[in-house]
Amino acid sequence: MKRALQDISDMTTSLEASGVERRQAGATLEAIANSIEKFAVTPERLRQALDASQQTLYERIKGEMDQRFEAVNQRFDDLTENVNQRFNDLRQQQHADSSKLFNLMLAIAMGMAGVVGGLVLNKLF
Repeated sequence: MKRALQDISDMTTSLEASGVERRQAGATLEAIANSIEKFAVTPERLRQALDASQQTLYERIKGEMDQRFEAVNQRFDDLTENVNQRFNDLRQQQHADSSKLFNLMLAIAMGMAGVVGGLVLNKLF
């Protein structure tokens, strides 16, 4: 930017040397300086544009990743709920089977006690 200002200063001298009035040369160069200031690509302007672009890109990527992670989280929640339901079903089935096995063992024990009791009573009487 300093280089551009030096060039403008040199242009003023050149214009005056070629016969252009000082006020007209100043006005012309002021218009050029304003244009350079507004439209020139300076490191600061590049940095601002790059920062804005990076921020926009970051927000877009973050939004997409949030959506994807939300979908994955929903799948895990559904999977966890499904697995928990299956474990509960298995636990209930195991409880029912355990009760049936207990009743079967009790019936066998009662039957064996009846047979032994019948044999003992048969020998006694």
